[in-house]
Amino acid sequence: MDTAAVRFAAERFDAAADLLGGQLSGLRFDGSVAGHAHVAHGDVVRATLERLAAVLAQWSGAAAEIAAALRADAGRYGEAELRAVAVLQ
Repeated sequence: MDTAAVRFAAERFDAAADLLGGQLSGLRFDGSVAGHAHVAHGDVVRATLERLAAVLAQWSGAAAEIAAALRADAGRYGEAELRAVAVLQ
């Protein structure tokens, strides 16, 4: 196993988690922002954005978990490799 490549992949998953986690956090929209004639449509947009933010938060969490698992596996593999080398010497 190429532990450097696995750690690089973990970093990319962390970057994806950060990107996904921050995409909609500051975005606010509702009927009052849409204007008097478009209150209902603005509320629909708000509800849709809230659902999208929830899905992105789940993806962000999953990407962070994958990164942690990759990092842990690379660490365990690296330790096992060092023990094997020590036994062979």
